[in-house]
This record gives sequence, C-alpha cells and structure tokens, in this order.
Amino acid sequence: MKQLKRILAVLLALAFAFELSGCTAFGAPATTEELLVRYVANENVNNFTGKAKIGLNVNALGVRAAIPVTSDFRVANNTAHGTVDVDLSALDTRNFKFEFYAELLDDAINCYIGTPKGDATSWKYWKIDMASKVDIFTITELLSTSELTLIAKDADPQVSYELTVPLSKVIATSFKVTSGITEVGGIDEEGMVDMVGSVKVRVGFTKDCLMRSVDTGVMATVKNADTNNVQVRIGIDVSMELDNYGTVNFVDVAIPDEVRAEAVPTDTPVDVIEVIGADSPLAGAVGQKAA
Repeated sequence: MKQLKRILAVLLALAFAFELSGCTAFGAPATTEELLVRYVANENVNNFTGKAKIGLNVNALGVRAAIPVTSDFRVANNTAHGTVDVDLSALDTRNFKFEFYAELLDDAINCYIGTPKGDATSWKYWKIDMASKVDIFTITELLSTSELTLIAKDADPQVSYELTVPLSKVIATSFKVTSGITEVGGIDEEGMVDMVGSVKVRVGFTKDCLMRSVDTGVMATVKNADTNNVQVRIGIDVSMELDNYGTVNFVDVAIPDEVRAEAVPTDTPVDVIEVIGADSPLAGAVGQKAA
C-alpha cells in the first residue's frame, strides 16, 4: 500500500503540473493507477448528482415480492441531500418515502432521516463513528487492485473505462473505516463476506475519468433466529448513475438548522416494520408477527 501511495503522489504531482482536466490529455489510461489518479485530480470529483436503483426480490414464508427502491441525491462539499422511494405495491400496501441529509466529517458521518408525518416531517439523527477518515483516497485504495477494462464506444457512450472489484473488499473496507458497527441486519462482516461470495462490483468511468456508474447484484439465503430460523431468500440488484459534475450548489444540500434541531438521536434510523407495515405477510420474516 505504501508503494501505491507513492505512485499516487507522483502521478498527482504530474497531473497538477500539466493542469490535467481529463483522461484525454495524456491519452487513455493504461493502468488502474493511471485512471484513479486522474479521477482524484479532477476538481469536480466531489460535486455531482446521482440516481440509484435497488431491486429487492424477497421470498419468505411462502410470499414472493419484488420491491423496487429508487433514490435521487446531490453531493457537494462532503454533504449530501436526497430522497428514497420504496415501492410496496407488491405487498398491497402504501409506498414508503423518506428524505435524507448526510455530512462526512473527519471522525463521523452525521445522517438525518426524515419521514413524512401528515403535513410535517419527523426527523431522526444517526451518527456513524469513523475509525479512520473516509475521503477520495479511501476509494482509490479500495479500487487500486481492480481490473481495468476499456469499453467499446458503441457499448455505452457514457462509460469509457470500467473497474471491477470484489464486493467482499467493499464490505471489508466499510467495516474497517467505521467503529461501533459490527453487524448489519444481524449479519457480521464474516457472514456478509460469505454471503456475497465472488460477486464483483463494476465501476464505470467516463472518458474524462469521472465515476459514472456502479453496478452489482447478489443472491443470498438468510436465516432469522428470532423466527425459528425461517429462511429468507433475498436477491439484490444495485445500479447507480452519477452525473452533472461541478453543477451542485452547496446551499442546495446544506443541512437546515431546523433539521439539526428537531432530529431525535437513534441507532435504528429506518424501521423495517414501519416500512413494510406490521400487517404485511413479510413482517414475521423479519422478527415481528403481523398484528
């Protein structure tokens, strides 16, 4: 890793010395390190808009349901603001929508999650303590051992280069940089790594070496010990598009003072039962019987 950091430092110096504004300045990158250092060197790397889609396919207690989740968000100055929509029509219940703000600090991520309550919004505050600072170099270190692929122009006009990294490495990095989070959904790091197996994350970059897309998918069987080891079969497909680099005004994503003041601290920012409903046939699969 020390060698990678030295390479990054030298390439960064060259990039700024030649006022590198895109990949085409020195031709196509020949290695993963070249691509990443040009990515880091772009002045707009931390300013963009994003759209994410998550397809959840759940099979539990004889119930099969496809639950699409979509999100629109904007990022500037290490602060993000967006919305998340959960389509619950497969469960014959209302859709669930919430708003969020997040700010990345040196030692924590402050998350504010707002749920509509009539004409108002109920805010929760969730603090994720960080064991180490997360910045653009954390991402480059994660991607440094990825495989670099040149994408044919007629395959995707928005993506010129693609890196592939094992999902298990993404999970391991996530657990490493956070402190106080030892499991997610009752599954610890080892369990999650076993669950994803050899699944890869595909990260697409534009011709200017800016991150454009992130795609991955996994199938897993999870047992819930609280419900007599009921097996829940889950399929997750994730896709994300990043765009409009350098166009986001920080004022549009800044966390309002009233949100900070009203938010109630919590360790469970999104209650699954609240989302799917206690009467949902899937409620029993996540540890609570339907009313």
